[in-house]
Amino acid sequence: MCGFIRYFLWTGWLLSSAAYADTDISFVGQFGDKAVIEVDGKQRILAVGQSSREGVRLLSVDSNHAVIEYENKKQQLGFSVQNKNTYQQAAVDEVTVWADSGGQFSTPGSINGHMVSFLVDTGATSVAMNESTANRLGIDFRYQGEPQSVVTASGVAPAHRVKLRSVRVGGIELHNVDGTVVEGGFPIEILLGMSFLSHVEMQRKNNQVRLTRHR
Repeated sequence: MCGFIRYFLWTGWLLSSAAYADTDISFVGQFGDKAVIEVDGKQRILAVGQSSREGVRLLSVDSNHAVIEYENKKQQLGFSVQNKNTYQQAAVDEVTVWADSGGQFSTPGSINGHMVSFLVDTGATSVAMNESTANRLGIDFRYQGEPQSVVTASGVAPAHRVKLRSVRVGGIELHNVDGTVVEGGFPIEILLGMSFLSHVEMQRKNNQVRLTRHR
């Protein structure tokens, strides 16, 4: 099973985890040499050798295990098939996004089948990205997009309206989603805007946002 498919079935598995004092760490997905590590319920995408803001360092990863280092201790994390049916049902309709230390809601996902990280932004009208990100995702916005202008923190910038074949967060996947590619380097993160969020129910409670697909 490829890493992409394995990640989006992550809620179909009860994941083994490591406990360090008051910190719970789990391995919840794998993309090539990158792993999705959950630290106290917050998901971090780490490349091999990279550390999360909590100090969790990824040493190695394959389709079945991730080896991490935290507080000078190494730990191998792997998948477990316990309670598969319970978690699989929740994955289809609902995703919980946790706030980071800055109060922003970031979550792994995909655009047109490519792994990305989203910043949930109800103030953005569409799924928005900069031109470098669009190029990485293979989006030919200059040829296929519709020219327009957008207002950014630096002023008015040229942009292109595009159609994204698929946008996925957890088990929620939408097709033919409106997207915006802004020329230049902003936004730095991909904004998960209302062209996606308007098709799901959003509930915020404390430091989490729950996304539920409309039935």
